[in-house]
Amino acid sequence: MIEVATSLGIFFFSALLEIGGGYLVWKWLRIDKRKIFGVIGGLILFSYGIVMTLQPAEFGKVYATYGGIFVVSSIIWGYWVDKKKPDKPEIIGSVVVLIGVAVMFYFPR
Repeated sequence: MIEVATSLGIFFFSALLEIGGGYLVWKWLRIDKRKIFGVIGGLILFSYGIVMTLQPAEFGKVYATYGGIFVVSSIIWGYWVDKKKPDKPEIIGSVVVLIGVAVMFYFPR
């Protein structure tokens, strides 16, 4: 159980890094135009790539699973940062994705 909690922590921390770094690059190129946003965003995105290597499985399985975590994390980011309340299809889709991730990555073999 501790391995699952650790793995989920890594996935959600990775999502925070990727979404946060991407947001800063987005802000740099589309909103603010200050280069510091791009530089910091790029460094955060780089650290996301490093953190993902802490997962215990092989690359393809880790990144496929991460895709589902990213979907859910993006909905949460939109709610907290962009103040966009998720609608019913987004919530249902997120639950479906999380079920798929749980089966794919954590189901005993």
